[in-house]
Amino acid sequence: MLLITCGYLWFLMGIAWAPSNKIYQQALVALLWLPGILAMFIFHRRLLDIWCSSRVFCSFLLLFLGWAALSTLWTGADEPLRELKRVFYVGLFLVSLALLSSQHPERIWQGLAVAFVGLALACLASICLFYIRDMQPLTARLYGIGQVGHPILGAYVMALVVIWGARFKPSGIWQSLLWGALMLSALMFILLGQSRGATLALVAGIFALLLLRGGRAVWGGSAAIILVCWGAYELFAPLILARGFSYRPEIFQASLDMFMQNPLLGLGVGTDYRVVTFNYPEGFDHTHNGFTHVAVELGFPGVVLWISVWLSAFHTVWQRRFSAEGRLVFGTLVVSLAALQFDAASLWGTPRAEWFVVWLPLALTLALIAQPQNARLRPACIEVS
Repeated sequence: MLLITCGYLWFLMGIAWAPSNKIYQQALVALLWLPGILAMFIFHRRLLDIWCSSRVFCSFLLLFLGWAALSTLWTGADEPLRELKRVFYVGLFLVSLALLSSQHPERIWQGLAVAFVGLALACLASICLFYIRDMQPLTARLYGIGQVGHPILGAYVMALVVIWGARFKPSGIWQSLLWGALMLSALMFILLGQSRGATLALVAGIFALLLLRGGRAVWGGSAAIILVCWGAYELFAPLILARGFSYRPEIFQASLDMFMQNPLLGLGVGTDYRVVTFNYPEGFDHTHNGFTHVAVELGFPGVVLWISVWLSAFHTVWQRRFSAEGRLVFGTLVVSLAALQFDAASLWGTPRAEWFVVWLPLALTLALIAQPQNARLRPACIEVS
């Protein structure tokens, strides 16, 4: 389990700090994929216990992965076996984190705390390199370091970092100052990336955590969110409105039309396609929506299973909402679900930024399920000394 722990941390922080994507992927093979396969054989009985702990969620997840694997029989991809291997990697990732949680649950949650620090420092490095070293104007969209270089997908990753950081606030004065600086770095990364979807996802995640907390925090926090959003709009209205709706309504309609052309089976996992709209004839390489993307690739059965996976994930985490871990995963799910509505539509590629808002939330849900029943869940207020 030590190697899987290292692989988990590498997955979380290597996305920003790995020298290249090739090194990032190769290290995952050594630290996560191979140890994960070995753990499946060693702890195979524990996998049955995990399934029994939440039959509905695990069943929907298995059925969805099974349907995706089956679609390689009719996929239009050049290498169907390669697409089948990618589906297997997704399943292996989910199982590896579930088994890690079943044996050492504290490593899953401590890993998110470590990732908060590491990725927030990556935000600070990105800002310094882009605006100070490269002398880019502040109006330029921030491109981060490593594999969070995409201003939109990188911003979604950092939105999750803010959610994790909010759940790991320290109690000491100097630690709180350092925590505040790290949180500010992540927030600045999101704002300078100018991703409206990531900003909306973060607001939704913060509001969800406030609702779980209840009491005066809901009203005070909601008022603060409204004031901050209003102030940001007044200051940056030209930047916010410059791109309009970014073709999203037209892409959504064109995606539905593509789905209706092959509603039962879909195009098959890994099939390349173009979403062509009347006002952008060059087309887009995906639907910019995780659910319509699944509908196009896997048809009606696939999208029904995908919706069922997320609904059952929310139901599972909601039942554990009074624990610190439950709230942490709930906030992660809310941010990720919002991300799936606007941008994240790459499910089966090799591990990358999209995995943080597609597969990591589901893996954390499994980790919450796999946590031993005799392991005492921490209270909702987390303090890190």
